[in-house]
Amino acid sequence: MATTNEALRDELLRHQVDLLRFSKGLASRIVALLSRTEPELARVLKARLERIGPVTTPGPSTTRKLIITQRLIKATLDPTWKTINELVRRELVGLALGEGAYIAGVLAEALPVLFEPKLPPPKQLRGIVFARPFQNRILRDWLGTYQLGDRRRMMDEIRTGLLFDETPTEIGRRIFGTRALGGTDGTREITRRGAQTLAQTATSAISNATRQATYLANKRIIKKELYVATLDSRTTPICQALDGQEFPVGEGAIPPVHMNCRSIRVPVMDGRPLGKRPASANFRGRLGKLRGPARRREVAKLVGQVPASTTYNTFLRNSDVAFQNNVLGPTRARLFRAGEFDVQGFVDNSGDRFTLRQLYDQKPSAFQNLGIPAPDAG
Repeated sequence: MATTNEALRDELLRHQVDLLRFSKGLASRIVALLSRTEPELARVLKARLERIGPVTTPGPSTTRKLIITQRLIKATLDPTWKTINELVRRELVGLALGEGAYIAGVLAEALPVLFEPKLPPPKQLRGIVFARPFQNRILRDWLGTYQLGDRRRMMDEIRTGLLFDETPTEIGRRIFGTRALGGTDGTREITRRGAQTLAQTATSAISNATRQATYLANKRIIKKELYVATLDSRTTPICQALDGQEFPVGEGAIPPVHMNCRSIRVPVMDGRPLGKRPASANFRGRLGKLRGPARRREVAKLVGQVPASTTYNTFLRNSDVAFQNNVLGPTRARLFRAGEFDVQGFVDNSGDRFTLRQLYDQKPSAFQNLGIPAPDAG
């Protein structure tokens, strides 16, 4: 039977899947808002560049033309970025409030005795979103940086295109990419990828900060925290080095320690202050008749010590089929359970997931052994 501390570690690792989905959903909504503006932005830029005409020499006239162009880009994009700002703030406030309640509930459910954890006040949790820095900047500054970078990259491509006497259509391709490649060959792809990085890093920062606030509110029964990294092929050296290290509550390295960080800090509960409390429903049979030192020892035993470090591969193998299917998808989960691939085998060196066809091309026997048809090459 897992101890309280082992159950907490496993539950919080499972919860990372939900947080990753949340961040991906938020990123998708940001990208959709950016994409919705592109037809109008492309029309405005094409009309403006046709009006400018060829730029043969630099000078005050050219500078004025570029300044007007920059203002047009800003005016066209500002409403979209305002909507993005409102979306991100609203969703992250909801995340902070929800995570506070979730963590408090997890702590209460994992313990063998009745205990009602303290929950940080909503004002404190909202402050985490708006005022707490991550990677040395608060959320407002991060959003401003991405907005400014989006405009600057467009202007850089316009200047370059004009320098090489390119047509408005050619300059448009520089910015928006080609239809054949879904726009991924345009400079705006950097903004879209930035949205994904921001969504994941902000989600990590706010969920971890909310946990920290909850741990500190319940410091009497939490004796330390354990750094747990998602150990797979995408884990950075810094998180590999921190994995398994113990820290006093609220001190030391707190994720995210880098952009796109997926690590967490897990509370290590102290069973000693809980020995006299009534048993929870699942433990009444085991604790009901014990009294005094014997009862305190049994509670401490059920709570347990610092859980042993584990790789994500091992954690996933020990999880149930439904969770494996949820994380990997049904086909990859079958290959994983059969031992044909481990977690690291499903992604390339940059962390991008291989398609099923790519996995088949690497190891067709794995699919054949399980009777899985060859995936479509498309």
